[in-house]
Amino acid sequence: MKNKFIKIFCIAIVGAMTLTSCDKGFEEMNTNPNALTDPAVKSMFTLAEIYVDGQDFSNTRANNGYAGQIVQHFSSLGGPGSKYTYMSEYSGSLFGESYGKGLNQIFQLMSVVKDAPENTNMIQALRIMKVLMFQKLTDTYGEVPYFEAGKGYNGNVFSPKYDTQEAIYKDLLKELDEAGDALDAGKGFVGNADLYYQSDVTKWKKLANSLMLRVAMRLSKVNPAMAKQYVEKAVAKGVFTSNDDSLVLKHDAGPAGVKTNPITSSWVRNDLNGGESNIKFSKTFIDALKNNNDPRLRIYAKLEATGDITPANQQGLANDAKEFPGGDKKSFSDPNTSTVLRLDAPTLLMSYAEVEFILAEAAVKGWNVGGTATKYYEDGVKAAMQVLTIFGDKVPAVSTAEYDTYIAAHPFKSAGTEAEKIEQIISQKWIVLLFNGIEAFSEYRRTGFPVLVPVNDPAGETKGTIPRRLIYDQTELITNAANYKEAVSRQGLDLMTTRIWWDKQ
Repeated sequence: MKNKFIKIFCIAIVGAMTLTSCDKGFEEMNTNPNALTDPAVKSMFTLAEIYVDGQDFSNTRANNGYAGQIVQHFSSLGGPGSKYTYMSEYSGSLFGESYGKGLNQIFQLMSVVKDAPENTNMIQALRIMKVLMFQKLTDTYGEVPYFEAGKGYNGNVFSPKYDTQEAIYKDLLKELDEAGDALDAGKGFVGNADLYYQSDVTKWKKLANSLMLRVAMRLSKVNPAMAKQYVEKAVAKGVFTSNDDSLVLKHDAGPAGVKTNPITSSWVRNDLNGGESNIKFSKTFIDALKNNNDPRLRIYAKLEATGDITPANQQGLANDAKEFPGGDKKSFSDPNTSTVLRLDAPTLLMSYAEVEFILAEAAVKGWNVGGTATKYYEDGVKAAMQVLTIFGDKVPAVSTAEYDTYIAAHPFKSAGTEAEKIEQIISQKWIVLLFNGIEAFSEYRRTGFPVLVPVNDPAGETKGTIPRRLIYDQTELITNAANYKEAVSRQGLDLMTTRIWWDKQ
């Protein structure tokens, strides 16, 4: 696997260079272009899947440094997300990396793949991956270049206009609807070049529909009718039905920057240092699991200096902390390097548990999703516990007996108010979205759950309120100034406190 992955990665880079070269000599060669492009196209597809997950740059900064700390999964004394301070390269990292790598790879590949029956499944998969990336982008910043993005390859558009989030969301739903329907198990795909599902078209269809759930539910306040329409449509088409359907990207332990998990690699290499890391689990997160006897705590957390995973000994750092109480960093909980923070820890991009929690919320709202909120909630909690087996067997998995004990102690509030039920559902979703801070940040803004105590730090940009977005990559002020200014004039000032379109009270 190790050598094979390196080979695929290297072919992808060489292939990309081959496809974008302009040597006049090649124009005159009477050779079959497929002899050159077919291997490169498959390798480029592999690289696109890797880039969809993001690289070290955006994961270290936008995902962990900002979003993961804003939602209080993690805490850091000087972290911009903990104190709501502004750091330009952190805030703009997702914007720059997405357009410069992931979306660039997708658009480049779409520009060279012939629109033919044999390429149908590759094209539809690229459309689905494009939605994954663009939802993350627009949820983080608001208006972003969308319809003109990527047209440098075939339209000579190098300063793309920003589009309203409403228009983007409508197209994201359309893309998933069409791409899911167009996937065809009777046609070819890319074989093992597909790292997600090994070219299993049925699973790709489920992904399209499950992602439709996520996209649609984000509209629950700003356009509840459309949210209901597409949630019900996704369910009718078929969404994830087990953890085997979850979107998981596997990694290897090396070499760094090529095969390692982009969330964990820089953390382990540069920051962890035997428990001396400045980034720790938040007190909010540790207390939520510890106070509820959550069996997942031993899998998530460890005192790195001693290797202690005993739940009673875990301690989180308050997000408003200005120093480590007691002065000992090593007494505060780190992500477990035997499980979730292994260099080869897989990335859980979208889980079956998340789908069950979306369906639970839809059922609470009375939408036609074919089940009860209680059942979806219980299945979601069980799936969230069981999916942790993807992180290996160094720590005992959550047993059925442990789940039964937990759910008996924390039953679904079927007699509660709608708000109480949704709070319970989103609080569980917040746990399973660990390391996917950007998605957790979006869900917090949409619902207001879990209830978080904001930090009021003198250096903060928000006057003690939890941020509502990140600030754009400031290179846009130089390279795309007119379109940037037009977007700001519509959306509001380019501040962390400006609400985006779907973020309604």
